[in-house]
Amino acid sequence: MARRTRAVSALSLVVLLGAASCGTQQHHTATRSSGGPSDARPAACGSSQLGWKMTLLPGRPRHTPTAMLSAAHKGSKPCAFDGYPGLEFWVGKGPSADAKPEKSAPVHLVLNPGHRIGFPVFYDAVGSPSESCDILAENDPRISVTPPHPAAHDYGSLVRLTDPRGHHVRAQVCGPGVPLLGAPQLH
Repeated sequence: MARRTRAVSALSLVVLLGAASCGTQQHHTATRSSGGPSDARPAACGSSQLGWKMTLLPGRPRHTPTAMLSAAHKGSKPCAFDGYPGLEFWVGKGPSADAKPEKSAPVHLVLNPGHRIGFPVFYDAVGSPSESCDILAENDPRISVTPPHPAAHDYGSLVRLTDPRGHHVRAQVCGPGVPLLGAPQLH
C-alpha cells in the first residue's frame, strides 16, 4: 500500500500550453512526472516574467465577467502557474477590495514562454440606487496583481484597467459582493 501511495503522489498532472497549427484552438497536453531530475517541475512564475493587463469587457448581461485579467509569459523558460493570482483594487490608505476565486478547484499549469493565461473577473462596476460603491472611479483606484506563489520579495505589479481599444478606464467596485476570479483560460 505504501508503494502505491508513493506512486500516486509522484504522479502530477501538468497542462502544457501550445498553439494549434491552424486557427486559434488551444492544445492542452497532460504529462506525468516520474519524479526524475529531467521531469523537475519548473519554478513558480514571478512578476518579472509576467506582463499583466486588465481589460474592461463590453456589455452588462448578468453572470458575465466585467473584465479579463491576463498575463503574458515574457520570460525565456517555462514557469509553474499553480493557483489564482492575487488581485486588489485600492485607494491609498482608504478602501480596498480583494478578489477571491469563484470556485475552489485547484489550478496546476505550466506556462510556456510567449503564451498567455487569462482570468475572467466578476464584479459590479456600476452599482444601483440601493447599493454603494466601495471603490469609486473618481478616486482613480490602483489595481495590483501578484502571481499565485510569489517569492519573498515579489510584491507584484500594478496594472491599468483599459477598454478593449487600450484606453485607460478608471476602475469602480460596487455592491455587497467581492470581486471573483473565474477559471483560467489558456491562450
